[in-house]
Amino acid sequence: MTRRARIVVGSVGVLAGVAFTTLAQAPPQPATAGAIEADAALVLSGDVDYLRVRHASALVRGGQVRAIVLTGSGVGGDSAEDMKREALASGVPAAAIVLETASTSTRENVLFAAPIVRAQGWRRIALVTNESHLPRALGIARKVMPDVEWIPAPVPDAGSPGRARRLRLEETLKLLVYKARGWA
Repeated sequence: MTRRARIVVGSVGVLAGVAFTTLAQAPPQPATAGAIEADAALVLSGDVDYLRVRHASALVRGGQVRAIVLTGSGVGGDSAEDMKREALASGVPAAAIVLETASTSTRENVLFAAPIVRAQGWRRIALVTNESHLPRALGIARKVMPDVEWIPAPVPDAGSPGRARRLRLEETLKLLVYKARGWA
């Protein structure tokens, strides 16, 4: 067997192992709102069903966080502006909402929110995203802002159990790429 073939076979074996491990794992349990206490909540874009912003809104209304940072420049759940409308409709005061409207990816969500977090002097941040997305998002957040204490605040993955398994697999592969690039 040539060296290249051994590398390909080895890579396929590693990916198969990662896939099996990911699919065999139960998804992490969502944090309960009462267990979270932080300066603010960082809501990552990609919130197509607005579960993330609703969870962050409940944290504000419950007094667990003082503010929410909404991220993204896209449309719908990828738009900080659209998520702001949902947060306002959920009873969050406008003064408690901070927008980051330039990011187009998870990494950019955190990179572009970092100056906001630092300017406010926030030290504890609730990271609000989907269960499958949380490991990669936390890796990025801890890499970009290691001086901040990150509190996981996941929401359930929407859809069928099969969709949730597929999302966990995709996110595990993305996490491996991010780690290889030094981003997580």
